[in-house]
Amino acid sequence: MQLLFAVVFACLPLLAGAQEKLPKDVARFAENAQMCEHFAGEWDDNDKARQREITQAIEQSCGQAQRQWKRLSAKYAGQPKLQKIIDEQANDAVRSYRKSS
Repeated sequence: MQLLFAVVFACLPLLAGAQEKLPKDVARFAENAQMCEHFAGEWDDNDKARQREITQAIEQSCGQAQRQWKRLSAKYAGQPKLQKIIDEQANDAVRSYRKSS
């Protein structure tokens, strides 16, 4: 869990400049989508506890980002610039996420 916070805080300065002009809900979506992609690319077969942390982070960030993506796509459908940003941030990990059983 500490790694999750470290990654989030490390990414914030990079995101801040690009997202200052974005609506807050779109900026939050972009952060969740980036975290989703990050954790979806991790796997650790050797450490069961770490794998549980990764799975939990995927469930949280990808699930949140996918819900946000659908809601924001509808909300900003009439705003092509924001729709383009939303579509670009909806990476493969967000688009293909399925909650594990």
